[in-house]
Amino acid sequence: MGRQCIILIHGRSIKPAKKPFAAMQKRALLEGLDRYSPAKATKVRSGKVKFETVYFGDINNDIMCASSSKISARLTAKDPDAGGAHCLPHAPIDAALDELFKIKTFNKAAYYKVLRNNRDNRFLDDAARAVSTLAALTTLSTLNVAAITYATADMGAYLTDHTIGSTIRERLQTPLRRALLRGDDICLISHSMGCMVAYDVLWKFSRLSEYRKIKDSGNRVTNWLTLGCPLGEAGVKANLLDARAYGHRSRTDKHPDKIIGTWNNVAAKDDFISHDATMRGDYRDMHKFGMLDDIRDRKIYNCYAQGGKSNPHKLYGYLANPACASLVADWIK
Repeated sequence: MGRQCIILIHGRSIKPAKKPFAAMQKRALLEGLDRYSPAKATKVRSGKVKFETVYFGDINNDIMCASSSKISARLTAKDPDAGGAHCLPHAPIDAALDELFKIKTFNKAAYYKVLRNNRDNRFLDDAARAVSTLAALTTLSTLNVAAITYATADMGAYLTDHTIGSTIRERLQTPLRRALLRGDDICLISHSMGCMVAYDVLWKFSRLSEYRKIKDSGNRVTNWLTLGCPLGEAGVKANLLDARAYGHRSRTDKHPDKIIGTWNNVAAKDDFISHDATMRGDYRDMHKFGMLDDIRDRKIYNCYAQGGKSNPHKLYGYLANPACASLVADWIK
């Protein structure tokens, strides 16, 4: 029998270098765990519970850089793990985490204080571009593909470009396949676009014959945690592997099957990617036909802000919230 293992896959948009990004994700999760259960945080901090991150930020950076000169100008650091490719500086994020951790309780009052003290970015800039992409994906056309490319090129490319999608999925498939075959007790955490990647990989593992060894092992992801999840959007659902690439004969051969224990979905108020905040209704057939044990939805307040702008979609704000971290802590033995 393997060990308990957390695998975390990030989401869309430009990213810092691989190693500092992994360190900041772990730092945010440990903050949330410390607030909810210091003893469980110690198990992660000590390595008793393995913590592993999946990185495709180099692919995001490359796609987003090519799509916009303004975005390209923001990539002023270099990542030695990506051949010295340009990436986002991580120091401003570390500073934003320092400020986030000063907030005593991530509740409604704290959230609205963040909005008062920072530019309200809930419906502007990146938020507007992301929402336009989700809308364009609903009915793909030449015009809409152009809109997707202009808006959030990385998320659109994942869903519409087979080569890019396959390359990104492989980043998750390798460690997740290894953990499943090793018999690990797995908590898979996915954020934003990473939820789409995780869904597709879980579907492949449970439905395609080349992954028969995984199915025969009987192991599965005990706890799948989706944060800021876009899987409820019609345009996203229409372009996932189980609908777009292969189709299905009936409701019983769609969706990942018996590869997930409990699906815990967390949506922050005003998160522009997960404004369809509940997965239980959208994926009720998975529960109805016994493809998993349960789907649970939870709402939180994400108090992350950086550079004078609020961002209720940011991964770090999700991980640092004890209401979110509790779903990891309660899984840890």
